[in-house]
Amino acid sequence: MGDFTINTPKCLMDLGNGMTVVESQLENIKLNPEISEIVLVLGYLAEQVESKILKYMKELNIKVIFNPFFDVSNNFISLWMARHEMTEDFIILNGDNIFHEEVLKKLINISKDGIHLTIDKKESYEHGDMKVLLNDGIVTKVSKEIDIGDAHGESVGIIKVQGKVVVDKFRNTVEMMARDFKYHNLFYLEIFNRLADEGYPVNHIEIHPDDWGEIDFHGDLNSVKDNLDKFISEKMKRWER
Repeated sequence: MGDFTINTPKCLMDLGNGMTVVESQLENIKLNPEISEIVLVLGYLAEQVESKILKYMKELNIKVIFNPFFDVSNNFISLWMARHEMTEDFIILNGDNIFHEEVLKKLINISKDGIHLTIDKKESYEHGDMKVLLNDGIVTKVSKEIDIGDAHGESVGIIKVQGKVVVDKFRNTVEMMARDFKYHNLFYLEIFNRLADEGYPVNHIEIHPDDWGEIDFHGDLNSVKDNLDKFISEKMKRWER
């Protein structure tokens, strides 16, 4: 994001009408009371985020974990920092994602234990997309390096891990991978590749491409603003009430 994030962490990018990325996520979580606790892993300019969410700290059960390695590692280590919180069903959200509240509801309503990776399916994909390969509905690989013509979907960056046995397996896999230095600078989605290689099933949940957005580049921010004006307006109306 270049100059946009020199003095501002990406999750505090203004989406319009004064709403930031992290606030839009917290507003969605408020609409899903089944989520009993929120764990935020912060790094770059963490104090700004903490200041911004003070009002939510009074409304929601929020715990903050600081990742001191944020500038020398990728988001695998950020997830590893939260491993001790992985004791019951949980949902992973990327800090740069915007999504419709129904996406969370869809995940919350899953009854089957397992790992559920949210994806969308588009007419075409780009090299920078986190692409997904499927085999009979099971995820076999998640990577930006997958050939565009081979992709079956795009990873949204929203995942549910459900069931005690599954949660334990996931947490133990994170612990094991953290001991291998090669993962420290990789995306946490490598966890699903590791599990798939072991023959452990990673399910997928499909959502519509218009139900979410990701902010990685300048154009993404403009696209999110254009496509989610109605979404943001609805959130602001709730704030005013």
